[in-house]
Amino acid sequence: VVRNALNGEDVRPVADRVTVQSAAIVEYQINATLYLYPGPESEPIRAAAVKKLEAYITAQHRLGRDIRLSAIYAALHVEGVQRVELTAPLADIVLNSMQASFCTEYRVVTGGSDE
Repeated sequence: VVRNALNGEDVRPVADRVTVQSAAIVEYQINATLYLYPGPESEPIRAAAVKKLEAYITAQHRLGRDIRLSAIYAALHVEGVQRVELTAPLADIVLNSMQASFCTEYRVVTGGSDE
């Protein structure tokens, strides 16, 4: 459908050739444990971290957008989080211009306090 729409004589210049290719999907998961500063409630902190993580996942679901550990840590490190421990992914996921990431699952749990 796309190829036919872009290859019409009235759409493309005479010397151009259009190639339509689907993206390669690279699946990944995020598993994180949040260690919090001592305080009365942990669920609002976890919810804020999950909200920022979801925004990051959505923003990176594009062609050629790498999944960087530093960005995942930054998204999860909201006010009240003392440290973040990631068990997945274990390394940056570097994509080329024909690949798009897709997060199949994310899991964020609280692991208590380090103090």
